[in-house]
Amino acid sequence: MHRSTLRTLAVIAPFLLLTACAGSKPTTKVKAQLITGTWTGPDNEKLTFAADRTFTASNLGSENLAPQKCADTPSDGGWAFYAPGKSQGTEFSDKSAASGSWIAVVFHGAAEDCRFDLAVVDKGKALCATDDRDAPCSLDVKFTRSS
Repeated sequence: MHRSTLRTLAVIAPFLLLTACAGSKPTTKVKAQLITGTWTGPDNEKLTFAADRTFTASNLGSENLAPQKCADTPSDGGWAFYAPGKSQGTEFSDKSAASGSWIAVVFHGAAEDCRFDLAVVDKGKALCATDDRDAPCSLDVKFTRSS
């Protein structure tokens, strides 16, 4: 390889790495006990997770969650950590998983069309709503613990 080509690569490579990582946040594996409680989003969206793997939700009709077909009306559902499947590279939601870094939320009733997952970020201090496993905070709604 030519010296000028090597110099060009040396200059460009850090920018390519920075671009590849832009917008992604590392996830954190936590135990279920750290998820239970009430989490609030930036527009007063609320998720309250119970130890029995159920949850209640309200105010999910915010601008960022609206495309996910979420509504402002109170709703409920079940939650589970994603766990590795039997085939390499596969995962499934497992209500018996004691810990994880990705959470599946399944809505019941009128909100059953609401679709997003949660990524555990900021060392377990926040949950990001996402519709893209490659971008944990893709929906730009970060929930923080309020109780």
